[in-house]
Amino acid sequence: MSTVVLFLVAIALPTVAVGALIGAWRAAGWLGEARSRARYQALPPEPAERLEADLRRLRAELEATETRSSLTAKHHRVQALRGAYVDVLSSACRRLDISPPQGGDHASQAEIYRVEAALRQRGLDVRQEAPESVL
Repeated sequence: MSTVVLFLVAIALPTVAVGALIGAWRAAGWLGEARSRARYQALPPEPAERLEADLRRLRAELEATETRSSLTAKHHRVQALRGAYVDVLSSACRRLDISPPQGGDHASQAEIYRVEAALRQRGLDVRQEAPESVL
């Protein structure tokens, strides 16, 4: 081989090697995402009784946290509980063919009341007393 060809191979080899590493990294990411999607799609739906219990428990916790005074990081706790409550509300809406709360985790209180009323019409009253949790 001529010196020029060896020189060109020596210059191109690191670029090709780095490109192959980047390609392998991306392929591993795509494969991981595909496996993750397949795993979550295969999960059976949550039982209706558990969904109902979660809704009542989260609603009771949210109300208790909102009304407590002198609570450290109260705003953050309320936001986290409201987000969890809206997630479970959305799951119940999908199960009962009701339009979920608009705005996602930042749904307005009026929107949450609308969804609770629609669920109540379908026989699911989330404002009933939740059983005491054992912690």
